[in-house]
Amino acid sequence: RNRAHRERRSRSRRRDRHGGGRDGDRGRDGDRGRDRGGRDHGEVKVVGGSGDWRRDLKDFIEKNGLDERTREALKQLDKPKVIEVMGIDGGRNTFILENVRNPDAVVMSRIKRVTSS
Repeated sequence: RNRAHRERRSRSRRRDRHGGGRDGDRGRDGDRGRDRGGRDHGEVKVVGGSGDWRRDLKDFIEKNGLDERTREALKQLDKPKVIEVMGIDGGRNTFILENVRNPDAVVMSRIKRVTSS
């Protein structure tokens, strides 16, 4: 039993020394490389989309099969926030929600994030 305990301890020490473990995927400054916000909310920069944000909103709702509650929540937002939620501002959000179990939950989470900032 003592030997097994020592082996586990030495493996964890090796991992700590060689960059494995919990913080091993972080850069020098401790950042994991994801965008953490900090945007300028002045003029809206639209990178994708058709150029008509209202038409893009209809496409976003249709292509992601969003329910009535989510549609109404989107329609309550102002233009810059809708563009950010849809992901056509060049940020981290995507327009088409692929491989997600519940697109409505993803969009509602995005709405909550943009309205709280």
